[in-house]
Amino acid sequence: MNFKLPLHTRSIRFQLLLAVNLPLAVLATLFLVYDFRREISDRVVEKRIALDEEAKTMLPAVLQMRHHGKDCVQSYIDTVCARMQGSDSPGHHIAVVFPEAMLQAEIHHRASPEMIQTLQQAAQSSTRRAYVGEQEIIVGNYGQEGTTIFVSETMERLRRSVWNDLGRQIVVFLILAGVAAIVVNVVLLRFVTTPLRRLVNTVREIAAGKLGSRAVAFSSAELRFLANEINQMSEALTAADRYRGIQMAKAREIQQHVLPDTQSIPGLTMASLFLPADEVGGDYYDVISLSDGTVLLCVSDVTGHGVSAAMATVLLRSLLHTAAESLCCPREILDFVNRRFVEATLPGDFATVILVQVDVQSRRLEYASAGHETAQLLSRTGERRALESTGLILGIDANATWESLECDLAQGERLLLVTDGVTETHGANGTLFGRDRLIELLENFPETSLDEVINRIKHALAAFQQGTVQHDDVTIVLAALDG
Repeated sequence: MNFKLPLHTRSIRFQLLLAVNLPLAVLATLFLVYDFRREISDRVVEKRIALDEEAKTMLPAVLQMRHHGKDCVQSYIDTVCARMQGSDSPGHHIAVVFPEAMLQAEIHHRASPEMIQTLQQAAQSSTRRAYVGEQEIIVGNYGQEGTTIFVSETMERLRRSVWNDLGRQIVVFLILAGVAAIVVNVVLLRFVTTPLRRLVNTVREIAAGKLGSRAVAFSSAELRFLANEINQMSEALTAADRYRGIQMAKAREIQQHVLPDTQSIPGLTMASLFLPADEVGGDYYDVISLSDGTVLLCVSDVTGHGVSAAMATVLLRSLLHTAAESLCCPREILDFVNRRFVEATLPGDFATVILVQVDVQSRRLEYASAGHETAQLLSRTGERRALESTGLILGIDANATWESLECDLAQGERLLLVTDGVTETHGANGTLFGRDRLIELLENFPETSLDEVINRIKHALAAFQQGTVQHDDVTIVLAALDG
């Protein structure tokens, strides 16, 4: 299972690396800036001393060559300057000031009166530095017997040398930072990321319904504490689920217990199917013997499914049985039930109901439908009669009324009552089972017993679903007159 972070969320590794490396980078930058300035200052002092020593070393030779003429001195300083230009000091310049003359190295074409003036000014300053045009130079000098030698070098090479050293320090710092990042990542991967991945997998297992899943122990106190908390949560959820299962099993048993016995209705053969989507459902069907000797068939569908819908069906059943004690007309029973259903339920709780009163003796039926799925009367010859809705669903308007309709029952005619959970059963490709497919099943087996027809419908629904989840309660009631 992949361990993915939500978008725009920074990992612990990233935050830790940022928290460690950012201050280090700032400190390293400040240190490098300070070190660069200090190194420049030290190198300038060293270079000035070196230039002074060079001038001091050259002075005896210059004084000796002075007796041989200026050309000899000029040749000497050009030779020295050329040698320095080609090796360590490409910005080297030498000037000699005699009382009677001034000589400069001409090999590099820097000689000029302005250059002599700049060298003299720099030699008198505390920093020994000056600018020639846009180029900064550092100057060393030494004089004796009226003769002074000036030796200069550009600051560019000195700075380049310091930058090179600084670059090596930066490379070393980056290597150390990379090693630190690798170490931090490895440590975090071993001691944080991998354990967290295991904990997340455990939590996902629990969320997927594998209650009782336990996290393994870890070496760190923090993760061990978190694992213990997850394990306690898992145990608590397991206990709660076990208790809920016991209660739901009891509720399902009660709901199944109150379903009517459809095998002992004189003059009427019945078969039924009740498949709640959850442990308990919001569908309800009943068979009630009325005081005038007729039989009242009832099928209802409360909005939703599960516990809340099941509680509404208990209320609905109680209201129907209370109404049936004194009323025999489907329309009047719906009036009675609706007024009290509106008062007792929460806003938004609705129910569809169809009541079919069957008079076995006269072979007639009277029905009223509160927005329920259309019932069907199917003859052996294939003729159909639809029992459409005759009014609003229950729970909308306390003053709503319904119309009762009557019709005769033909020999062998079958009455089909269902909830919309049957016709709206979803197949694997998203299609609905539909009313026509249901009616076709009944028409294909006109002589088959009602129980067998119900069994065939049950298998047809299962085959149509192809293992997909049942989204709504399924209720089917099939009835026919004996004889």
